[in-house]
Formats: sequence, C-alpha cells, structure tokens
Amino acid sequence: MASEKKIISLTVKVGLVLFAVCILAPVSLMVLLRHTVPLQTLRLLFSAGPTSSVMWEEEKMDSANEGEQLLCECDMSNLRSDVCELKGDVRVILSNITIIALVHPSASLRRRSRRMKPHARKKDGHVLASVTDVLVSVTPSSPHVPGCMAESAAPAVVFSVGGGYEGNMFHDFTDVLIPLFITASRFRSDVHLLASDAPSWWLDKYRPLLRGLSGHAVIDMDRQSTEVLCYPHVVVGLSFHKEMSINDAKTAGGHYSMAAFARLARRSYGLERDTAIRLLHGSSDNVKSPRRPRLLIISRKTTRAFTNMGTVAQAAAMLGYEVIVGEAEQRSDLSALARLVNSCDVLVGVHGTGLANLVFLPPGAVVVQVVPLGGLEAMAGEDFGVPAGDMGLGYVRYTVAIGESTLAELHPSDNPAAVRSQASLALRPAYLAGQNVTLNVTRFSGALSLALELLHH
Repeated sequence: MASEKKIISLTVKVGLVLFAVCILAPVSLMVLLRHTVPLQTLRLLFSAGPTSSVMWEEEKMDSANEGEQLLCECDMSNLRSDVCELKGDVRVILSNITIIALVHPSASLRRRSRRMKPHARKKDGHVLASVTDVLVSVTPSSPHVPGCMAESAAPAVVFSVGGGYEGNMFHDFTDVLIPLFITASRFRSDVHLLASDAPSWWLDKYRPLLRGLSGHAVIDMDRQSTEVLCYPHVVVGLSFHKEMSINDAKTAGGHYSMAAFARLARRSYGLERDTAIRLLHGSSDNVKSPRRPRLLIISRKTTRAFTNMGTVAQAAAMLGYEVIVGEAEQRSDLSALARLVNSCDVLVGVHGTGLANLVFLPPGAVVVQVVPLGGLEAMAGEDFGVPAGDMGLGYVRYTVAIGESTLAELHPSDNPAAVRSQASLALRPAYLAGQNVTLNVTRFSGALSLALELLHH
C-alpha cells in the first residue's frame, strides 16, 4: 500500500513537471528569440493546419540581424491568372526556371514551394501545355543555394509568351502585353522583364512596346539559361482584368487605364496622331471636303473574309471616305501597320485578330465591327466593343444577316432555321474557319453613315 502511494506521488510530480515544461518552454523560446523571429512566424512554425493553407498566406518574417522584411504573397483567386510576389533576397535561376526567396537560417522555416504557369490563361489546358513551369520557393539560406551572377536594385517581372497563340495580335495584347502593362506600370519603367517561351521574332515585333514598359533590355530566359539573377522584388505571373482591356479601379491608385496603354502603344511606335478628324455639323458632303475621313478595311485572306471588298470600298467612297484596304499578317511589319492604322479615322473589320489594331487609332476614331453569324454579339462586344470605349473610340456593331453569310449557301434559302443551327457551332473551329461575308452594301452603308455621325461629335 505504501509503495502504491509512492508511485502515485511520483506520477503526480512527473505530470506537474511536464506541464510546467509545456507552458514555460514556448515562453522561454519567445523571450530568447524576440529579436529574431516574430510571433507571426512562431504561429506558422507551430501551425497544425495543412501546409498549403499556411504556405501561401502573407508571411512577414524579420531577418535575424536586420530590420528587413520578406514578403511572400500569392493571389490565386483570379480566374485567368495566378500571381506571386517575393521580396527580400530573391534569386532567379535560369537553368531550371526557379525563383527562390531566401530566409535567414535562424528563422527555422522549412522549404516551401509550388509550381505555377506565369500566363494569363490558367484554365486553358491547350495553352498551358506549352507554357514552361516556374518553381517558386521560399527556403532558408544555405551554402548550397547558387550565388548571384548579376544583381539589380530594380524589381523584376517573370512571364510567359507561350501557349500557341504567339503572333495573334488579339491574344498577344489580351494574354501578355496588356496584363504586363497592368503588372509592371507601378514600377515606372525601372523593372526587368524576364520572358520565357518567347520566339525571337515575337520579341522583335513588340520590342518598341516592351521598351516603353521597361528601361532595361528584355531578358530572354530561354536563351540566357546559365545565369543566376538576384533582385529585391520579383513578381511571377501577370495580372488580368478583362479581354483586351483594363479595369482602372483595380490598378495601383487607379492611375493605369486602357487609354493609358493605347497612349503607350502610340508613343512606342512613334505615332503622331492623337486626335481623329472632326467633321463639322452641316457639312454632309464629305466628298468635296479638303480632308476626307480615312477608312481602313482590314482584309482577311482565308476565314471570315469579305467576298465583295471592291463593292464595299466603292460604297464607302461614295459616302465621302478615303478608303484604304490593308492586311494584318501574323509576322507583318507592325511598325508600318501601326502607322497606317494611326493615319485613319475609321477601322472596319470582321470579328477577329485584325481588329486588335484599334490600339493604334487616334482617340475619337471609330471602330466598325462586322459580326458574323453564330450568336457572337456578346463576345464581339467584350473583345472589341468595350475596349474601344475604354480607349476613347467610337464603336459601331454590324451584325450580318443570314443572306450575307456564306453559311447560307450550304442550306436552302427558304430554311433560315437551318442556317442558324449551323451558326450555333460558332465557337468551334469548323465554324470560325468556314464562314465568309458578302456584305449587303445598301444595308452596310447605314453602319458607315453612323460612323460618320460619330466623327461629328
């Protein structure tokens, strides 16, 4: 009986000691490390939650000997793009496209990393299949981390051009250049642009615009693969707002708009016109005017082409336009095309990539979008109608009638429902590649007259 009491007494004492250790040990650790590891980091270290729920929350960790902060923050909420920002001692290892933010070893943090695709079509599997992965990592500093081969005090933005749409101007602007403008503008040209999956011809084509975004030469990550670059701040991925445009309310201070991007595009390519022609009210006879409004018709050779281009051009000339017909090839001389577009007051084209040239129009000009069959009105407005308004341009939508589409030739003329059924395949490649347009000149003249009215305002 006496021995049992001793055992119980010993058990109680051991329990009290363990309880005291559990209470005092963390407190003592906090006191000892109060100048090196803040409470927020301790909460992260002792978190029992899943790693992913901690890894990409905002983390602010003081350096062991200095007052510097490391911020690692990722936003995965956007439906089109993921963006991570890392600050502190950040190293870009080009050989395996790895971005490492180094933490002082005394922080005792385990390495945390994730792979991401720095492209603004994160839900498009076809696009992402040809986009190079970037490994983003937060890791304690160690002798094994590659040393810096080049250091910069400026920040950097890492992005991909890949995806299979390179050279398609709509996708070049919507998926890469406009998101890059949104992401990089806050750095006021003092930023390094690190591009992956970028064909050399693509970089050459848009080099003037890239120079407008950055005062530093673009770093081609695929062709400078032996270097380790070090920055105080790296943004991985591009912010996306909407098709071919910008929601200025979402930008830093609301200072960056689609109109600002258009100004940058005009300035980058040395375009002189900042205002479209203004017609005087009451002077309806533009044919005798010393300066006739210039109308550019974007010609397509294969899909969604105008089959009666000559007749359309004659009708426009009768209304008082000086008519020009141009083509927008994938690898065309963009500088020359930009100058041509900027010299015009009205841009006409069937829904498609050629209309992306509207960024070079002078403010006050008008875009006339010809929308083929297929219920494309909403998409056409989103892709080019809204951006036109955001850039200070007038906009006219012309939706073709059944008789103006070559789809009508595939079905009896007395069965319009059959044509509409065929057109319901609008978003399929067979539809987009299989429809041309023969405009009813009398009907289309109404749209061209409306464009003239907009030039009066």
